[in-house]
Amino acid sequence: MPSRVSIHFASILFILIAAVLGAACAGNPGSSKGVGPSGDVYYTRFAVQVDRGFCRSTNYRRSGGGFTLPINTRVVFESKRRNRFSMSVEEGGRDFVFEHVAKHTRNSSQEAFDSFFSPTPTDLASFSTKERKAIETGSIEIGMSRSAVLASAGPPPAVGTLSLDAQIWKYWSNRFVTFTVSFDDKGKVSSVGR
Repeated sequence: MPSRVSIHFASILFILIAAVLGAACAGNPGSSKGVGPSGDVYYTRFAVQVDRGFCRSTNYRRSGGGFTLPINTRVVFESKRRNRFSMSVEEGGRDFVFEHVAKHTRNSSQEAFDSFFSPTPTDLASFSTKERKAIETGSIEIGMSRSAVLASAGPPPAVGTLSLDAQIWKYWSNRFVTFTVSFDDKGKVSSVGR
C-alpha cells in the first residue's frame, strides 16, 4: 500500500506535468501562433502591393506591373521556405510570394507576416466615411488618424521610422523613392510628401 507521502508526491508530479504540457500546447498567449498549415485563410490588414509576383515586408507602395490587394482580401497560405511565404488570392487564384526583408523591418518573418495578414478581417466601423474610402483604395489623405493610415498603408518600415509615435513616418514608393507622412499634435495627417 503506497504511503501518503508517495501519493502526495505523485499528485504534485502529475499537476506539474499537466501544467507543462498545457503551456506547451497553448503556446505563449502574447506571441503569434505561427503561420500554417497549408490552406489556412488570412485577410490582408491593409492594401497590399504585389509586384512581379512578390509582396515584400518593406511594403513598397507602387505596383509596377503587378496588382493591389485591398484591405480584407482573403488570401490562402500555401507554404513557407525561410523568409518566403507562398500565398494565393482566394478569389481569382493569383499566386504571390510574401518576402520578409529583415534589414528593413527589423523583426522576425512571423512578425512581418502578422503585420500584413490576419486570421480575421479588419473592422472598419470606427473610421470616418472619408477614412474608409481612403483605406479601401490604400491611399493616405490629410486629416486621417494614425490608425487609419495603418489600415490603409500598413506600418512603415522600421529602417526609416523607429517608432509609430514619431511625428513623421517614412514609406517607400519603390526601391529607390521614399515619401513621408507627417502628423500634427492631434495625431492626424498634416502632410504627405517627399
